[in-house]
Amino acid sequence: MRSQKSFRYLIMTAVVVFFLAGTQMSSAQMPGLPNMPKMYGEFKMPPVGSYVIYKATYAQNRMVKNTKLSIVGKEKSDKGEDIYWYEIEETDPATGDVVITKMLISGNPQDIGTVHRMIIKQGKQDALELPQAMIQMINASPTPKTEAADQPKIKNLGTEKLMVGKQSLDCAHMRYTAKDKTTSDVWNNAKVPLFGMVKTST
Repeated sequence: MRSQKSFRYLIMTAVVVFFLAGTQMSSAQMPGLPNMPKMYGEFKMPPVGSYVIYKATYAQNRMVKNTKLSIVGKEKSDKGEDIYWYEIEETDPATGDVVITKMLISGNPQDIGTVHRMIIKQGKQDALELPQAMIQMINASPTPKTEAADQPKIKNLGTEKLMVGKQSLDCAHMRYTAKDKTTSDVWNNAKVPLFGMVKTST
């Protein structure tokens, strides 16, 4: 008979496999956050301690989530290269539920081959690290034909000003159209850590 911890690990692994099948492998979403849309924009690794917080509103069910993206640590790879701990903390303000996904990365976590380790913690449950076999699945390269087909069409809609708190930011407004016709309007500014994304609407 399996222990309760082993059973919970199997359940968590099954959930992770389920959402990863539609996340990084198809470049549609980010690992660890099944509801998080793809982050469009140029990824730049900021200093340790940098973070950005987004309020995500899902119109279909009126659900609101607060998502914090941050760089929380740094270490050396076996090759002596700098690799970073990237943390995604998703909070449901209505219930207080928190899901934390922590990834050791060497670049844009949405790119193939950049994730070295992944740890997931849901609520008060123990943190669970994904086995390396699953990390290899995440880092599996698509065929060139599939990769080309997944690239969105991009339209530049010019520059607009957006208020973030009391600060006005000049933002590049871009529209990305995926192969399934889903459109994402994205406003970017290089001052924003990680992806430079100020706002997105999908």
